[in-house]
Amino acid sequence: MRRIKVAGYVFWQSRHMIYHVMLGLLWAWTLGGRWEIAVLGSLLPDVDHLNYFFRYGKNDTYTQQVLSHIKNRQWRILFYVLATGHKFNTSLSYHNIYTVGVFLVLSGIASAIDWGSGVVLFGAMILHYLFDMVDDVIQLGSMNPNWKRWGSG
Repeated sequence: MRRIKVAGYVFWQSRHMIYHVMLGLLWAWTLGGRWEIAVLGSLLPDVDHLNYFFRYGKNDTYTQQVLSHIKNRQWRILFYVLATGHKFNTSLSYHNIYTVGVFLVLSGIASAIDWGSGVVLFGAMILHYLFDMVDDVIQLGSMNPNWKRWGSG
């Protein structure tokens, strides 16, 4: 019974990622594109978080806390920390408006050369970032400062 409760809790704390996947699937459905590419595009932008944890942000207190929970297999606490703390991580390299612009250009090029899978992939990535921006405004009252700068800050 405890495992079921933990799984339910983890699922609830993961809803942010589920929203991303649902937006990507909606995008693929709208365009008549491939759903697996949309799911990939919906999740790819969050590789930036892993890059932060294991490369350029590995000395950050937030990262140390996350890695400690992984090491100690404290999944419930880990997902709580990720769900509540990720909005305050203002040092992500690619969560910025310039990255959205790059993917917008790539999506336009993919559309111009009639590469439907590229439009689905890049469009799902753009939707991911736009959802994060709107979510920041809803949860924080304004956009996270990382959206207005280039690089890890």
